[in-house]
Amino acid sequence: MKKITALLLMSILSCTVLLAAPMPRKFFKKNIAPVHNLVVPVLKPNIEIDIPPVEIRYLPDVEDRIFDLDEDSGGEGIIPADDLYLIWDNLKVNPYKIAPDSVLFNDSVSLPLAGFRYPLVNHYRVTSEFGPRRYRFHYGIDLKVYKGDSILNVMDGMVRIAKRVGSYGNLVVIRHNNGLESFYGHLSKMLVKQDQTVKAGELIGLGGSTGRSTGPHLHFELRYLGQCLNPRDLVDFDSLRVKSDTVLLTQKNFDYRKSSFLSAVSSGRVWTVRKGDSLSLIAKRTKTSVRHLCDANGITTKTIIKPGRKLIY
Repeated sequence: MKKITALLLMSILSCTVLLAAPMPRKFFKKNIAPVHNLVVPVLKPNIEIDIPPVEIRYLPDVEDRIFDLDEDSGGEGIIPADDLYLIWDNLKVNPYKIAPDSVLFNDSVSLPLAGFRYPLVNHYRVTSEFGPRRYRFHYGIDLKVYKGDSILNVMDGMVRIAKRVGSYGNLVVIRHNNGLESFYGHLSKMLVKQDQTVKAGELIGLGGSTGRSTGPHLHFELRYLGQCLNPRDLVDFDSLRVKSDTVLLTQKNFDYRKSSFLSAVSSGRVWTVRKGDSLSLIAKRTKTSVRHLCDANGITTKTIIKPGRKLIY
């Protein structure tokens, strides 16, 4: 019995010594590393993840035609004639790039003009007409104003452009509910913002002479699907009213695009008068006639042509 007890005590003592001794590195790597591979990270409960807001842009082909505007622009509005244009662009003056022959899908289109307001409070005179002007084509009508005169919106719509644009200077472009767009150029000050809804007769700017201008005037344009119209086709500048509450646009309204003047300008047939030039000499050099030069440029054989002047041939 005493021998058995002594053996048990010796066994216990041996185990204690072994457990107290430092464990070899090989043993640690061999036995502990596999256990470490079984450790799985656990996410903390109620963790919060920041998700950036999704930017929502207007799509022209959606059923809901409402366009959410900011507070400065007057709240919520409907983009005019969006089903006709399909795009709304605040950057380019003419983003549509529609050929004149493709403007009218049918033979004609009827445009309502009821509610039209003349763009000026005080009408003075027309200073430049729509059409050829020296070696350039003038795509609007110039109306005499004085700096600071009130410029009014002609029909209900929404401001598409309100910024400085090249030769236009300070320019406001408004798209109207009937599909027309009106242009107001050379303003000294713009009083509306892009994407702002405006009513007929609402003050949109002040007259001026910004951009390429020889003096204060309003450059007034009317366009349909990006193509210019002669404002006199719609507006009577004597009575300061529209000619009718409804206008019928046909391809004839765009036939000016086929004129020999525009053809010459687009093809680069412009002659810069040099010292010693005469009409007969220019006609010979351009292989045309003096009569053609006179007709194309609105001059006569007695007109004095100074060096630097540009002539269409």
